[in-house]
Amino acid sequence: MEDAKNERAQLGRSLRRVVLLGFAYALAGNGVLYASYYNSGIIDSGYLVCALLAVAFAVPVVLLFRNRHWYFPAFIFLFWIPFSVLIGYLLSLALPMTMDSYEFGLLLVYYLILNVIAIVVGLALGMIVNALWLLGSRLKAGK
Repeated sequence: MEDAKNERAQLGRSLRRVVLLGFAYALAGNGVLYASYYNSGIIDSGYLVCALLAVAFAVPVVLLFRNRHWYFPAFIFLFWIPFSVLIGYLLSLALPMTMDSYEFGLLLVYYLILNVIAIVVGLALGMIVNALWLLGSRLKAGK
């Protein structure tokens, strides 16, 4: 009975972490988008920003999902989509565009592609590290 309660609590923690990371990733992606809209220097180093975001997205996955729910970060992408739309809408109200909206549309497509790549790579790296960690601990326990 105690194991079932512990498992339920661990499941709840993992689900809350998935939702919070989905929100954080959407906030980071939209923050980079609007920062690059107002500073064109960020656009020139877009691939570096993508690589840094991928590493930054992998670190919390490795740190927060070392339990039996190491595969839960795959669901972060599902929560990232609505949070990204909501945060993008709120930022468009708070930070109005000063230039041509076509330029922002092209920038949005560019950074959306980079952000999806960064999230997928970051989640994959984090989940692979956690899967290897779990496999190593099970092999060590079997000896």
